[in-house]
Amino acid sequence: MANPDQKTILIDDAYEEIKNICINLQKDTDTSNLEVKSLLKLIMNEWEEKEEQKTGFGFR
Repeated sequence: MANPDQKTILIDDAYEEIKNICINLQKDTDTSNLEVKSLLKLIMNEWEEKEEQKTGFGFR
């Protein structure tokens, strides 16, 4: 892709930053791949819940 849009660039940058954070976490704490994957899933679930709250319809 010769001219990626800004969203693609931001996603690529975020991916690299998250990857580096996970690598450093493993180096600093001897965390296993499974533990890192589990942590990322927890973060993703929390993020999705917050997004649903922002876009949800109905009464709270």
